[in-house]
Amino acid sequence: MDGAQNKTICLITPGHISSNPRLVKEATSLAKEGYNVHLIFTQYVSSLVKYDQEILEANPSWTFNALNWTPQNLLTTFSKIKSGLRLKILNLLPNNNLHYTLNRNYSWQLAKALKVKAALYIGHNLGALPIAVNAAKANQAKSGFDAEDFHRQELTDDQHSSDYQLKAEIENHYIPKLDYFTAASPLIANLYKSLYNIKVQSINNVFPKIADASVINTQKPIKLFWFSQTVGPNRGIETIINAINSISTPLELHLLGKFDPNYQEQLNQLTIAERRKDLFFHHTVSPDQLLKIAGSYDIGIASENTSPLNRNICLTNKLFTYIQCGLAVAASNTAAQNAFMSSYNYTGKIYHDASDLATIINYYHENRTMLNATKKACYELGQKSLNWENESQKFLILVKETIG
Repeated sequence: MDGAQNKTICLITPGHISSNPRLVKEATSLAKEGYNVHLIFTQYVSSLVKYDQEILEANPSWTFNALNWTPQNLLTTFSKIKSGLRLKILNLLPNNNLHYTLNRNYSWQLAKALKVKAALYIGHNLGALPIAVNAAKANQAKSGFDAEDFHRQELTDDQHSSDYQLKAEIENHYIPKLDYFTAASPLIANLYKSLYNIKVQSINNVFPKIADASVINTQKPIKLFWFSQTVGPNRGIETIINAINSISTPLELHLLGKFDPNYQEQLNQLTIAERRKDLFFHHTVSPDQLLKIAGSYDIGIASENTSPLNRNICLTNKLFTYIQCGLAVAASNTAAQNAFMSSYNYTGKIYHDASDLATIINYYHENRTMLNATKKACYELGQKSLNWENESQKFLILVKETIG
């Protein structure tokens, strides 16, 4: 392996880089360490393409292969038809190709990865795992994988479901072949360790240090904040609505993400009439914009469900965004969030149901000194400890140990 190859690292995701901040943070850290960074990704949501482009323009040293599948890109229409037909045919076969079922652009991404001749291939999202392992094997290189979720129970706990069985088969075949493995929470890491008897490094979903602390709120209505890629059902939003319906406290609830108008109307209908003026919807913004605006709120709500299992054991970037931007945290009682809040009990409070959440909102409304002290403590924690500047060192050490 020559010197140039030793310095090239290829990161792969089946989706947008702008919707995969862990990949972007890794790429940024690798470039700062002097590695040549190459990305392979697919674009399929029109509104996210501009955010992908912003990331690429901010990092001109990166090279990349991007497949644009958005409706505006007419050049991909024929490819979509071919890919769709291929999937239908494969699904009719007794031993259909699992790679295509999980990642319809498997062949395209693998072909691009093989040409890169990297020293290390890193997969993000399960659809990229086979590509990272197979490209590394073909090019006599190393492979790594980052599990942001416990994939086999990402959608369902039914072990007889096709989704569970597909993902378990992919994991069982490829994870033992990896040279390193990272996970986005201690509980996810522990589960993979127990399944495969391998070392799994937990790396938190933190971000680089935030320049400005959140605003101090002494008298204005409490501003609640919730965000995700999608504003949709089964994300705990209904519990938040029920909580604010039950109290008369002056407040605002801000929801940010991609939302369907029908679901937006459902939430409006769930909200009592006198509260609807307090409900605000915001469209998706870039990761950098999100970090800039989050500090204008008071309480960040981490409303994860306890099922399927993945939701119970994950620690999302939502939680760490709130803390780093200086918001008090109201976190649902999942196993992962309970463990986290036990270690950092000064960052906010745990709630079990809508009644608990309503009590937390009232508490911070009536105790502004405690609200602002909690916000300050969260921001300082993000500055001193829970930030990417610190967490990235775990990742960089792994890379150096893997490829020398």
